[in-house]
Amino acid sequence: MTPESIANAIAAVVTSLGTLVGFASRRRRWRSEIRENLNLIEEINNNSLLKEHTPAVAWLAGKIAVDVAKLSGHPLGTPKKPIPWSNVVFSSILMVGFGYWTYALNGEEFVWYSIFPGVVSGLMLISAFGSFVNREIPPGGESELPDGAQPVRTGGASEEISRSVALRAVGEGDRYADDGQVGVAYSFVVCMKTGAFDDAAQLADANWLLCRIQAWLWNNRNHFGDDLERMATLADEMLQNRGDHNLWGEFASAEVDAFLEAWQNLDPETLGGASRRRIVARDYEVVVLAPVGDSGGYYVNSATIVPGALTFLMRRHEGRWVVASHLATAPPTPGFPPAWWVVGDPSVERLES
Repeated sequence: MTPESIANAIAAVVTSLGTLVGFASRRRRWRSEIRENLNLIEEINNNSLLKEHTPAVAWLAGKIAVDVAKLSGHPLGTPKKPIPWSNVVFSSILMVGFGYWTYALNGEEFVWYSIFPGVVSGLMLISAFGSFVNREIPPGGESELPDGAQPVRTGGASEEISRSVALRAVGEGDRYADDGQVGVAYSFVVCMKTGAFDDAAQLADANWLLCRIQAWLWNNRNHFGDDLERMATLADEMLQNRGDHNLWGEFASAEVDAFLEAWQNLDPETLGGASRRRIVARDYEVVVLAPVGDSGGYYVNSATIVPGALTFLMRRHEGRWVVASHLATAPPTPGFPPAWWVVGDPSVERLES
């Protein structure tokens, strides 16, 4: 072996070892930084000023989550399509074949018609190279967003993780738990869409359910009669006995049909809950569920009309959140007919003025 080849071999080995050592040292730095940040969170928690008046803990917790994901090898970033290896192999074979043909034609001297196989070889090279680039899968759904809305995914996966951890750190994430305001409203929609009316009723306020029963009796008064006292007694009996009442099955079936017709174009899998809290009274809060498509959510900087949005009034009752109204930002008022506080209620418009 020549001295030059020996030097090249040594350089290659040293470069590989340097890369390996650098990667290992970077992992050690990540671990050390994570430990230091965890200790720093404890110190910040002992500082009432930083803890109560700044989101410092949330920021630091988000950074730790991202660093742990990188350290554990969890993939971050936009998902990518798989490399089409069949196209790579086919393009490579044609590139080499036409490249060799071009070389053979110009073996002794350049001939002008060698340009044609040369161009084909170059195009095959571009095709093979193109199989490795621009493989990111767009989040999609942006075209379904309302005017003025910006998708939240633009910041990348690291920002997504940091934001999620930050919401939990400041307590906002509790609203999205299964028993939180947004979680209960979403479960209510899912139950109605799957026809599980009894489960949906368990997530609703008793006042809401009483008004639904009264509305059903009022709309079928040609069958039950116009005696309001009798209908009031019947409504109370159905509310108390529920599934054990002989009219409950007919009522539940009618309710499911009504909700399925009203929400026929609604896909619960595409719904997202608005992050801003909308407290309207003690123990009452408005929750907005809006379709976000495949965008992962969006934000708006000004008043925006959101097509297909659902507004729920949630009530905290006996330590849990329940649906107080699915139509308005005020609870319905019992009566015959009950008041739902929406404009255009046909039962109310037909009343004698």
